[in-house]
Amino acid sequence: MFRLFVFLLALLAATPGVAKPLVVILADQRGVETTDLIAPYAVLAESGAVDVRVVAPTLAPVRLMPGQAWVRPQTTYAALTRRPDVVIVPFLMPAYDPSRDAWLRAQAQAGARIVSICAGAETLARAGLLDGREATTHWYELNRLAKAFPKVRWRRDQRWIVDGPVTTTAGVTASIPASLALLRDLAGDEVMRETATRLNLPLPVQAHDGAAFRVGTDAAMSGLAGWLNAWRAEKVSVRIADGFDDLAFATALDAWSRTNRSEAFASRSATSRHGLTIIAPAKPPRAARTIDPKDGDPTTALKAIAAAYGKATARYVALTLEHPYWLGQ
Repeated sequence: MFRLFVFLLALLAATPGVAKPLVVILADQRGVETTDLIAPYAVLAESGAVDVRVVAPTLAPVRLMPGQAWVRPQTTYAALTRRPDVVIVPFLMPAYDPSRDAWLRAQAQAGARIVSICAGAETLARAGLLDGREATTHWYELNRLAKAFPKVRWRRDQRWIVDGPVTTTAGVTASIPASLALLRDLAGDEVMRETATRLNLPLPVQAHDGAAFRVGTDAAMSGLAGWLNAWRAEKVSVRIADGFDDLAFATALDAWSRTNRSEAFASRSATSRHGLTIIAPAKPPRAARTIDPKDGDPTTALKAIAAAYGKATARYVALTLEHPYWLGQ
């Protein structure tokens, strides 16, 4: 039945005059993980085959985490005029919200596909949407969530897991290949490949050595050294202007905010080429370094961090992002 649903969505997306699949990405004014939200939005919007919207309780700006920037929601729950075909749940603050959980359950019961990104899996688990299913999440959260939600069959060996109408992803950067895989389901393999090429992204690979992501001596020492020097962290401006590449911005802001040696912020307020409005701090700090992101592949940001602060710091950032760079890939 679920495969038939996916086939019909792809057929509708390719048929002129038929409404595109509606994908909504949840946000919350209290905070949302930067890449978790922006990566799915950028990938799906770039395809042109999907109608994608950022939805929040109100239209007030939403704090991106990490980094100093906000995103403006495009609509609210109350203003939605169509039932979404897909609901994407990033890591939200807080993970538990009774009204949000009720809304999610209603969408699932109405037939929507539900997708969690990274630690957004906790929101799905708290809503009861993962009971009896296989799922994954950020490597650091797996043991805690396995104890809290024993009815879920947690796995570490996939960057994303599809169990019927529910998809969950591993940490942060798994949002990118998982979004490409979702696009393939919604619009077909050709659209997915063309989109990946335009965004300079590798094709999605599902296999993952999640057990290799752990805090060993090297990571602990790198994190400790950064923490001890956090008081003199560089202020890093991530340069944007109207029409900017939203995926490149997200991966740069996110990665440069995780080094413990730098604090990244949006250089100004601007609207991306896909219509996403980013709001900069009212009083931006004086930048010691300016980043001009051109490429949404997280490896680009990690290599730049290695050049600035050394490979150990870049690997530590990759560990927090659950990116294969940690494994030397």
